[in-house]
Amino acid sequence: MNVRLLPSNCHDPTLLQSLTTFLIDGWLAIDGGSLGFGLSPSRQIGVHEVIVTHSHSDHCASLPIFIAEVFPFLNAPVTIHGTKPVVRSLRENLFNGSIWPDFTSIPLLNGSGPSLQFLEFKPGCAFQLRNLRITPVETNHVVPTVGLAIEDDHSGVVFTSDTYCTEAIWHLANSLVRLDAIFAEASYPNREAKLAEASKHLTPSLLETELKKMDGRGTVYAVHIKPQFREEVVRELSALTTRRVAVAEIDHDYFW
Repeated sequence: MNVRLLPSNCHDPTLLQSLTTFLIDGWLAIDGGSLGFGLSPSRQIGVHEVIVTHSHSDHCASLPIFIAEVFPFLNAPVTIHGTKPVVRSLRENLFNGSIWPDFTSIPLLNGSGPSLQFLEFKPGCAFQLRNLRITPVETNHVVPTVGLAIEDDHSGVVFTSDTYCTEAIWHLANSLVRLDAIFAEASYPNREAKLAEASKHLTPSLLETELKKMDGRGTVYAVHIKPQFREEVVRELSALTTRRVAVAEIDHDYFW
């Protein structure tokens, strides 16, 4: 499996993460925060499936740009997968004919169907996309959000998405036959614990506590670090004593 965290910050794209998109094996995107500009045009054309973990704009902001850019080259619809609340929000607030055209009603240039389709999934119910098994579970955020386990025949990777203290994602991770990596959020420094609680995000200290629910397998990579607090969060992550947590490299290919 190949995982890449796409760049999203114009000032310092390899260090600062303002938006969230992971690219899996070149064709599946996890979230669409930076999908519309974090890839070259030729690589955008290869993305056919998008899983949106929740409706916050840093996870879907550039989806409209992406759809418009790949539209002339589509032979089949782009499929956006999400829970019922996420799909409803994207339909009503993004692809609504006002903020952006409703591409579900715009036919492919070859006339074979719509250029965009939405497919709903339920937390706790695994589904298959090509060779990948996707298992979504609810996390603890201010809007309905899922974390994901993604498995192929050789590897397993977990994405917590946005979350505060939670349980199901760690139970899911422990249940995987193979667990190579965990991409876990660490948004705010420890001194902003009240803000983290109110916004349902993790600090390095909270992440360390959460990781005690794990069986110890897999390399942990911190993501979703707020750019204004990056240096402080990185220092605090490096000081953790019970579990080593690396900071995920942006625009870097991870292979398992």
